[in-house]
Amino acid sequence: MRSSLSLKSLAGLGTIAVMCAGLGAGCATSTASHRSHPGAPTGVRGPFAVDMPWEVLGESREARPVRAKSIPGSGMNTFSPRRAALIAGIHGDEREGGRHLAELQSLLESSNFVVRVYEDVNPDGTWRNARTTVKGVDPNRNWPAKNFKASRQTGPEPLSEPGVAAVHGDLVNFDPEIVIVLHSTRRGPFANFDGPAEALAERFAEAAGEPWTVQPSMGYPTPGSLGSWMGVDRQVPILTIEFQRGCSEELSRPAVLAGVAAVLGCMAPSTLVPSTLVPSTLAPRPSTLSQGTNPEFRVN
Repeated sequence: MRSSLSLKSLAGLGTIAVMCAGLGAGCATSTASHRSHPGAPTGVRGPFAVDMPWEVLGESREARPVRAKSIPGSGMNTFSPRRAALIAGIHGDEREGGRHLAELQSLLESSNFVVRVYEDVNPDGTWRNARTTVKGVDPNRNWPAKNFKASRQTGPEPLSEPGVAAVHGDLVNFDPEIVIVLHSTRRGPFANFDGPAEALAERFAEAAGEPWTVQPSMGYPTPGSLGSWMGVDRQVPILTIEFQRGCSEELSRPAVLAGVAAVLGCMAPSTLVPSTLVPSTLAPRPSTLSQGTNPEFRVN
């Protein structure tokens, strides 16, 4: 199932947020003047977004759901909403950022956008703690970019993997202005970017703090990557956020919350009511699967 959001439906999301603010269920009013405009909800906080139901876009090869939800920010213009997308996971062994998804959802309630959140492009890989899909395809090399090259690692054709195809269709319909994707690498932490996103990458890294940097290039070809398709081909700003592989939650939590807040105009994370963490239905289990020696199976 694919989702297409009209301006009317986005305005409806804003109305829901206004109702939440009016009921006072964990909500508060923002004092920032740029958030005060007619028809816009203000200061929505707390567990509201976490409790919003997920939409099932499709299924993985092993019948695990590929899900998304739209979170209306309290600072968005409900008459002409800006749109952003956040992809919490694409490689199953890179959960350093995605493990904070519940907190990110609460944070996004105060953004200047309606944010389409994608839970996991590769739920089978997450279940196995593996980078690839069950077919051995890298889900970040299976996008319909102009530089796609068919191979065992990229798949026989673009969108051959059900999770990638489901998220691709939804992204096309949603048409975001900004995309943020969470990854990890042993060379992290840094913010990589494609398309006109250098200033956004610098904003993320500055907010995340030391030792975060901006790295314009991964240093090797990335045929068929999401960044190639969205950033290079479509010229939509896209950030590839690379946490240090295996870093502690104490390091990843403040970095991802501060960085996303800076890029999407959220209230400072310290001002938000902490959400109740929701156990993930896609928690990885130990795996002995080999990811090979190809450097493309190590990063991004």
